[in-house]
Amino acid sequence: MSGRRHILFWGGAFAVLAVLVWLLSAMLLPFVVGMALAYLLDPLVDWCEARGAGRTLGTCLVLAGIAVAGLLSLVVLFPLVRDQTLALAAALPDMLGRAQDLVSRSVARLHDWLPRGEAQDLGNGLGQVGSTAVALVGDLAGRLWSGGMLLIDVLSILLITPVVAFYLLRDWDRMVARVDSWLPRAYAPTIRVQAGRIDTVLSGFVRGQTLVCLISGVLYAVGWTAVGVDFAVVIGMIAGILAFVPYVGGVVGLSVALLVGIGESGLDWVVIGLIVGVYLVVQALEGSFYQPRIVGRRVDLHDLWIIFALLAGGTLFGFLGVLLAVPVAAAIGVLVRFGIERYLASSFYRGDHSDG
Repeated sequence: MSGRRHILFWGGAFAVLAVLVWLLSAMLLPFVVGMALAYLLDPLVDWCEARGAGRTLGTCLVLAGIAVAGLLSLVVLFPLVRDQTLALAAALPDMLGRAQDLVSRSVARLHDWLPRGEAQDLGNGLGQVGSTAVALVGDLAGRLWSGGMLLIDVLSILLITPVVAFYLLRDWDRMVARVDSWLPRAYAPTIRVQAGRIDTVLSGFVRGQTLVCLISGVLYAVGWTAVGVDFAVVIGMIAGILAFVPYVGGVVGLSVALLVGIGESGLDWVVIGLIVGVYLVVQALEGSFYQPRIVGRRVDLHDLWIIFALLAGGTLFGFLGVLLAVPVAAAIGVLVRFGIERYLASSFYRGDHSDG
């Protein structure tokens, strides 16, 4: 009965927490972003504290440094990113029209090689794929704007997140110690070990993958700029941001770069080959060089599990769910592995029922 009560207690606690997150999702975004920022920056504050700065001073120094770096990046990159974004948005309909024209002409040439019915079916299928893709993009943009109240979310993040991050960073060690004091004494060592594993997985993935995204975005932007792709900085930035989701960033970046390249140059196979070549080089460098060294092999989060968690989180809680998806996935993964370890060490698995 004791074990059953424990399961009911923790199951009920997680259920209540999930309901509260769902009910308060509209207002939690700046607090979750502030918590994530505090979690990411805590090692820097610890570094400052170890060198003689107090916790409050270290928090101020780290946040001020991040703010200055952000402002400098904004001053340097914002005009270029703004101009390229506006130009890409203005040119995109024309490029889509050219690409559709090109596909139509290519399908028309297939009439010489394929039976009439099959060529017509192929053309209709490609048209349907294009219409579906445009509808999905429009639906996603509409949800981000109307359902998520994008402008209000951005303003709340800018105004509230720095305050939340400051107080959390300043009091981080005290809060961790307070939570540790609440742990049931009999299970505290086990909980600490599992919490440490979750921290190892989460910090290794989030901090490491953030740096990987930055490197990939810069490489895509530089590479596609070098081969003459218009709007390469914006495309590289999009690819870098979306690289947090395995495989998605590079594929989206490549698709947009190909669309721009074909829209500007038509079916120029040299241009297409160069665009694809940049993508393959960056993917090879990411997979074999800097991602293994930065993220490391200790992060035991499978790509499919991350993709599933992000999709599930976004479906259940919107953008807030996307932010919570990776921490929750890391925690569930560690707890599942712990449960499997306990099961493999149990008498039930071994078939030894002598202890009752």
